[in-house]
Amino acid sequence: MERIIIFIDNSNIFKGFRKYNIKADYEKLKHIITKGRKLQGIFLYEGVVYPMSPEKKKWYEDLSNRSGYVIKASFDKITFSDAIEKKVDIKIAIDIISLAYENAYDTAVLVSGDGDFVPMVRKVKELDKNVEGWAVRYSLANVKLN
Repeated sequence: MERIIIFIDNSNIFKGFRKYNIKADYEKLKHIITKGRKLQGIFLYEGVVYPMSPEKKKWYEDLSNRSGYVIKASFDKITFSDAIEKKVDIKIAIDIISLAYENAYDTAVLVSGDGDFVPMVRKVKELDKNVEGWAVRYSLANVKLN
C-alpha cells in the first residue's frame, strides 16, 4: 500500500479557501487526499503572530487531538519594510526532503500552490519519491516542472 505524508502550507491554501468562500474542513481534506493510501503523517505549517490568540491556540489543539495533525507554527517576523517573513516554505522543503532520505513515505502530498517548491520537487523526484500537489486554483502558481 502506498505510504503518504501530507504537508499543508496553511497560509497559501487558506487564501484560496477565503477567495472562493469555502469553509475549510481539515478532517475532510485529510480523508479525501488519503483515500486508499496509508497515511504516515500530516503536518500543517503556518506563520502566526505572537502572542497567539486563545482561539488560534484552541484551534491548533483541537485539530491535533481530533485529527492527528502535527502543527508546525512559526512566529512571524516583521522585516524593516513591514513585510512579514514566516520561513514556512523552507521548513516544509526541509521536512519533505529529510523524510524522503529517511524513506518515510512513497509520496509526499504538498497542499500548496506556491511556485517556490519547484526545486524541492525536482530533488525529491531524484530520490525516487513521488510528489503530489493539491491547491485551490486561486493559490496555484503557474510553473512547469519539466
